[in-house]
Amino acid sequence: MATRKPQSPPIRFAELRKRCKAASLSEQELRDYFQPDDENSKPFAPALKLNTELVELGRARPSPRTIAKLYAEATLAATPAPDLKARRKRVAEARRAPSSARARLKLLAEGDSWFNLPLWYPPTSLDFLAADFDVRSIAMWGDELEAMVAAKQYRQPLRSGQFRHFLFSGGGNDVLGSIPTYVKRRRPGDTDPAHAPDYVKPTFSQKIGQMIGLYRTLAADVRDATDRRTVLYVHGYANAIPLKDQKYLGRPLAELGFDPVQHELLCKAVVAHMVGMFNTALQSFAQSTAQVVYVDLRPAMRVGDWHKDEIHPARRGSQNISRVFAAAVGANTPTV
Repeated sequence: MATRKPQSPPIRFAELRKRCKAASLSEQELRDYFQPDDENSKPFAPALKLNTELVELGRARPSPRTIAKLYAEATLAATPAPDLKARRKRVAEARRAPSSARARLKLLAEGDSWFNLPLWYPPTSLDFLAADFDVRSIAMWGDELEAMVAAKQYRQPLRSGQFRHFLFSGGGNDVLGSIPTYVKRRRPGDTDPAHAPDYVKPTFSQKIGQMIGLYRTLAADVRDATDRRTVLYVHGYANAIPLKDQKYLGRPLAELGFDPVQHELLCKAVVAHMVGMFNTALQSFAQSTAQVVYVDLRPAMRVGDWHKDEIHPARRGSQNISRVFAAAVGANTPTV
C-alpha cells in the first residue's frame, strides 16, 4: 500500500503551538502534522505523535500529553461536531450570535474517548448531539474515571448554573481494558458461553465496587456545585466484540487461551458479562441516587456498529448512541 504523501509545508514546533491554540490549522495540516501512535495507544487512550519530517522540534521534547492537548486545542474539542469545518462554523456562529446558541438546550459533557476522539476516528455521539444541543465538552481521550473525579474539572462549569444536563462517560478502561487483570485462563476444551461468569475473577466485583464509589463522589460533586436540579447521566458502554489479532480484546483473550474465532461465542460472552456487571451496578446506583439517570447503550450497538479497533463505536453506532442520549435528556427536561 502506497504511503500518503503529506501536502502541508514544514513548520516549527513553536509556530505549531501558536496555530493549535488559535485553532487555525486546516484539516489537511492536522492530518499531516499529527499522526496516530499505535505502538503507545492503550484502550480508550489513543496516543498521538508529531510527524517529525514536517514538524521541526529543535530542542523541544513535547510529552504525549502535551501533544494530545495541542491536538485537542487545534480541533476545538470543547465544541464538537461531526467534522472540523462544522466545529469551527459552530464556534463562529456562537461568537456572532450568542443568543441563538443560548436558545438551544445546553449539555455539559465530561468523559473519555467515547466522547472525544482524534479526527481519524469515527465521530462520537457528542459530535452528533451537537447538531441539536448546545454542547460544552471537557472530555478527553485517555482520561480515566479516577483521574476525572479527582480533577473535578466539571465543578466550575456546573457552578455557572447554565447546565441542567451533565453527561458523563467513565470507566471503560477499567472494564473493557482490564481483561489481563480480571479474566482467568480458559479451561482446555471449554467453548460453552454459559460458563463466561466462571472466567471473571471475584476481584472484578471489588473493582466495580470501587468504581461505583467514584460515581457516588461524582454525584455528590454535582449536587454540591448546583442547585440540585442538574441531572447526571451515566452509561456502562456496550458489548464489544473481540476480534482476532486486535490488541485491546482479541489479543489479551488469546493470551489466556480464548480464540476469538474458534471460541467466538465464549469470547463474546466473557466481555458481555464484564460489561453487564458494570451496567447492573450503575443502574442500581442511579436508582438509589437522586438526579442520576442510567442510560443503557447496549441495545444501541449491533454487530456492524463497532469501529475496527473493537472498543469504539463506528459512525452508525455513534449516531444510535446520540439518539439514546437525546431521548434520555428529553425525558428529563420539563415541558413548561
